[in-house]
Amino acid sequence: MHRLDRPSPGLKILICEDEAIIALGLEQMLLAMGHQVCDICATADDAVEAAGRDRPDVVLMDVMLRGEPDGIEAALQIRQRFGIPSLIMTAVDAQAVRERAAAAKPIGFLAKPYRVEDLRHRLYNLMAL
Repeated sequence: MHRLDRPSPGLKILICEDEAIIALGLEQMLLAMGHQVCDICATADDAVEAAGRDRPDVVLMDVMLRGEPDGIEAALQIRQRFGIPSLIMTAVDAQAVRERAAAAKPIGFLAKPYRVEDLRHRLYNLMAL
């Protein structure tokens, strides 16, 4: 059996993104990389619920979500309650966002619009841990 014929171990990933077209595009990228997407959520409350139910390896968390609380608060709750890390995605790559998110101990940040290679690199680093 060739290496390419073997199934990829991949990560189990929860997407939390309130813009449906972005979420679906992200899902397609992740599937093409060999990862599993366990759910797509548009609100912080749904993300926390899905994380508890599905126990993903990582959450791809947008900062700006539908309603309150925001993605940073959701990432913090998910880390505290379930020990699941987040990769924070934001269109505003400001120091204030990074400082607020620090309590959630994210595995990194992706500035929107993100490049596929940046996403692949961050997830590869997580798999190597």
